[in-house]
Amino acid sequence: MEHLAIILIVLAGVKSAAVKDERTLSVFESEWPVGDPHRCQELSKLSSLDVQRFEVLPGIGWDNLRNLETGLVVTFNFSHCKVTDDGNFLIPDDVYTIPLKTSRVETFAEIIESWHEARSTTSDTINIEAGFSLGPVSIDGKFSYEHEHMKSTQIGDDSSTVRVQLRYHKYEVKLQPDPQLSPQFKSRLLTIAAQLELNQTEQARYSGQLLVRDFGTHVLTSVTAGAGLVKDDYLSRKFMSSTETDKKKILVSASASFFSIFHFSASYGHSTKDMDTETYKSSMTHSYIKTFGGPNFRTNMTVDEWASQVDANLVPMDRAGDPLYFFVTSQTLPELPSTTVGEVEKIVRESIETYYEMNTIRGCTKLDSPNFSFSANFDDGSCHTQYTNLTFGGVYQTCQLSGSFLNNNPCHGVSQVNPKTGSASCPPSYRAVQLLQGHRSGVMETRRVCHSCGIFDLFHCCHTEQYQATAIYTTYWCAAAGPVAQQSGYLFGGFYTGTRVNPVSGNIGCPKGFYALRLLYDMSICLSDDYEESTGLSVPFGGFYSCQSGNPLAVGGVQPVGEKLRVQASNSLKTFMGSHVGDESLPQKCPNGYSQHLVTMEMGCAVHFCARTNSLSGPMLPPIKRPPFTNKPASPVDNEHNMVMFNVESQTWVKDENIKQQELKAAEATMTSSTKQQHREISPAAAAVIATCGTVGCVAIATLISLVIYKRHQRRRGAYRRLTDETSEARVSYGSDDAGHS
Repeated sequence: MEHLAIILIVLAGVKSAAVKDERTLSVFESEWPVGDPHRCQELSKLSSLDVQRFEVLPGIGWDNLRNLETGLVVTFNFSHCKVTDDGNFLIPDDVYTIPLKTSRVETFAEIIESWHEARSTTSDTINIEAGFSLGPVSIDGKFSYEHEHMKSTQIGDDSSTVRVQLRYHKYEVKLQPDPQLSPQFKSRLLTIAAQLELNQTEQARYSGQLLVRDFGTHVLTSVTAGAGLVKDDYLSRKFMSSTETDKKKILVSASASFFSIFHFSASYGHSTKDMDTETYKSSMTHSYIKTFGGPNFRTNMTVDEWASQVDANLVPMDRAGDPLYFFVTSQTLPELPSTTVGEVEKIVRESIETYYEMNTIRGCTKLDSPNFSFSANFDDGSCHTQYTNLTFGGVYQTCQLSGSFLNNNPCHGVSQVNPKTGSASCPPSYRAVQLLQGHRSGVMETRRVCHSCGIFDLFHCCHTEQYQATAIYTTYWCAAAGPVAQQSGYLFGGFYTGTRVNPVSGNIGCPKGFYALRLLYDMSICLSDDYEESTGLSVPFGGFYSCQSGNPLAVGGVQPVGEKLRVQASNSLKTFMGSHVGDESLPQKCPNGYSQHLVTMEMGCAVHFCARTNSLSGPMLPPIKRPPFTNKPASPVDNEHNMVMFNVESQTWVKDENIKQQELKAAEATMTSSTKQQHREISPAAAAVIATCGTVGCVAIATLISLVIYKRHQRRRGAYRRLTDETSEARVSYGSDDAGHS
């Protein structure tokens, strides 16, 4: 009973303290609004506490290709003035911390023989667990500075890496489920939703790519706060592969070098021979030291001194997260109906997938292979395959209009003939393969039209006409369908747009001796038939394929043959299959010895071309391609009836159908065939005629009224006279009679 009484007293004390804290929060007055961290810090000073704001927080956008933080996805609110369990730091309402009860400093060494095996120092978990995998390989983190630096150094020095780390972890900070989204991020999502509701799909895709550009591919849901010291030594590959070299001795020598630089105490020491250390140092090509968090490291500072001060400057030492579209839910967007939430989630997911696909560079990634590609970040199995020379018979493109236009024809310059034939066709022995059919909406144009109308054409009627045409373009390329003569096709010199560099020439344009032809809607392909001068600048070509069609050359490409083998080649089963299988049934891949490269994304459809493995590998790593990957769509004309609204009663976000119904009723009432707004105006001539007629009419009516009144007056006056005259005459006669009688 005594123990029970003590427990009840303690619980009562905790409850009273909690009630007191709530009362303190409610009555506390500050210049800072509720939810601002400064208000909480002022409140903590009343209790003689100095609580600092915690800086290592989740809820931030994350670019998982570059390993960089982006825009704020979750809003940070401090209305409850929450602190960490140890009471040292102030944290937002939607965040909680798990203190790591150990203050142990962990040290370890590892050998990284290839950059493929390297793991990020501060973003390992999110790169591994939350990536978009393309089969067994992922490109997460491949465009980070850490990865690119290691890859370039290992290839340039022909070396391997030995890494020694010291890591100190203090807190694990996690995000609560269904947090409140930041106003900026939520506004972007609602904009995409409105565009989808108004059937502006192209604008929604463009907005989705801008969202990925500004807020990244993922959201950080967990962050490990701490500090670290890292030393990377690059040792020659020859030394690492030597039979006399013991891997364990290498790790011991690397640790000894690390401990000597950071002045470890005896408790961290490792025994090693001076001879091993000297051999290790002589085989070293580069060495890099990096510090993460903690105090500024000085040459005379020991690790114990450094570890005692890291709590004042914690940084993220590991990150975990989820893809950005995981936060597009009905809980985070209660304003939207569930169907619209699903459509917005799909747009965001496709935008992230496009970002990954645009930066996936396929090729051979094995350094000792003759087909090794320096720029490749995804191994496509082309390291041990042989390539063949394939022929390319050119391209052509047709364009048809849907709708009408005034001045801006969206098909202008889109149609393209094949220079080999001078028409939209392929040369003999080549088959036309439809690569893609797409459409682009032109700009909206308006024109005000006026004409005479009404009785006697006295009125001037005007209305506004809208014009918008859509270009429906179909792209074809010519693949060899049978034996072709040597040097009968075109040399391939790459692609470029107004904003994308040609990977073959390294600039926005074609290599010397190549000519640009229009392909797709806003892209140019470089071709040449000058085999003597341009062969050295060309790239062996292996066909196209897209989400709509396959590559006949992948069935079994037709090689240029001589006359003796012409009959034998024409009877080949591969030749028959490559020339008779439908475009949609062809394999969507490259021939053996060729690697696929993304040309563009048209309306969510990926278009690839095939080039010989290692043919596009340059001396430098290619920069990352950032969204957007399409030109900004033509802005639709603002219509006051294209509105979306939030229904307060039903707590749903819907399109305003009432205005649309009113518009339809008004259109039916006016009995007009035009869907545009019409205005009635009176011309000056008509106004003059109406004024004249009105004046004449008024005068006539006034005259008529006067005549009627006058006639009525005369009629009444005539009757009165007759009555008066008759009475007078009667009276006179009566008077005469009376006089006579008298």
